[in-house]
Amino acid sequence: MSSSAFVTVVTGVSVFVLGQLIVKGAIEPYISFREQLGKISNLLLCNQAKIVNSGSNLKPEIIHDLKDSAAQLMAKYSTLPFYIKKLHIGFRLVPSATEILGAARNLNYIASIHEGKTGENPSKHLEEIGHMLKIPTTYSS
Repeated sequence: MSSSAFVTVVTGVSVFVLGQLIVKGAIEPYISFREQLGKISNLLLCNQAKIVNSGSNLKPEIIHDLKDSAAQLMAKYSTLPFYIKKLHIGFRLVPSATEILGAARNLNYIASIHEGKTGENPSKHLEEIGHMLKIPTTYSS
């Protein structure tokens, strides 16, 4: 009878440990990454009029938020496990490394435009970010 109790306890502990490994190793990093995509979408949608008008003076906080979002995007992507980045079951769970890097560059480029380092129009970069990350970045369809 004590052997049966021992097996039950070991099985229960094993299931718990395995569940925690799955949650901490795959699910939480993925959720954190998706939250970052939501933050980027929110930042770009809330400030779309100011961002698209390169002549407007964008607040330094928004420029900082753009740069921080680019850095956070790269950081959260790097925490994802390999098998989530490469999983193909008819769809991709996350954008490719090239798309992440391109979106981060575009976020930094938009910040540079508003710092006065270039005179380009940021709307093209805004649309590219939405296309690369598959998130809404403008109110137009």
